[in-house]
Order: sequence, then C-alpha cells, then structure tokens
Amino acid sequence: MAKITRLSGEQRENLVAYLDGELDETSGKEIEQVLGVSPVARHDVDMLSRTWDLLSVLPEVSAPEDFTEKTLGSIRLAEQPRFEIDGAAMGRTFRRGVALALATTALVAAGVAGYTATSRWVPNEADELVDDYEIISELDKYQTAGSEEFLKLLQQHREFTEHEEPPAP
Repeated sequence: MAKITRLSGEQRENLVAYLDGELDETSGKEIEQVLGVSPVARHDVDMLSRTWDLLSVLPEVSAPEDFTEKTLGSIRLAEQPRFEIDGAAMGRTFRRGVALALATTALVAAGVAGYTATSRWVPNEADELVDDYEIISELDKYQTAGSEEFLKLLQQHREFTEHEEPPAP
C-alpha cells in the first residue's frame, strides 16, 4: 500500500496561487511533483477549482459608488483618538466634585443636627398635655369644687380614709 503524502501548510497556501498561475518556476514544479504523487493534493486542487467554478456562477454584485469613500472615512474616524484628556481640567473637575461632596455632607449633617435639636430640646405642647392628663380629665370636678383650699381639705380627708380599714359586713 502506498504512503499518502500530506501537504504542508505552505504548500496548501500555494495551491490557489498555482491554479491562478502566480507561482515562480521552482514553487510551481514542487507543487506539480506533489500533485503527481499525492491523491490528497489532487483532491484538494479539484475541490478548489470546483469552488472557483461555482463562484463564477453567482450573480455579480457591484458596490455603490460611494462605498470606497465611506469605508476609508470610517477607517480614518476609527484611527482618530476619541477624546483627549486634559490633566488640568481633570484636576479642576475632581476638586469640584470633592467640594460638592463635602458641601452635601455638611448640609446633611446640619439637617440631622437641626432635627435632633428640635425633637429633643424644644418643648412640645402635646407632651405637656400628656403629662397633665390626670388633672385635665378631672378638670370639670375641680372647677365645681370652687377653691384650692377646699381641694386641699378633700385631699387630706382622702389620705385619712385611705389608712382606715373599711368596716366589715
């Protein structure tokens, strides 16, 4: 059984150039020798020539007239730097950002301090009413009592009766 000769990468690349007649004599003779010996190489050349035949069957498509101009314009645009960074401008922007952050922090801290101060140290009328609830709930009775002296007597009497034990039934 004959040994199958494989094509090297360089020889495989040269097959298309061989079919187009673009190889020099020595490279062309080398490819012809390989084609004479290797059925794999002949098969590859056959497949390449069929591919070229199929490409010739396809309809021709022409590019628009401004295709070249648009392509070169997009390449020029891609090669240009997008933006340039100015170190001084970046420094100013950074300092402004830091100043803005500090001002915002100070404003928030002042708001929190103000809220805390007013909620803890400024008296609230509702709290005073809650503290005096017992007196306010009995206000009608106190107004009918008449004077403060009568209320003091009543309180003394109540203290006196609280210490006595109720009579047994």
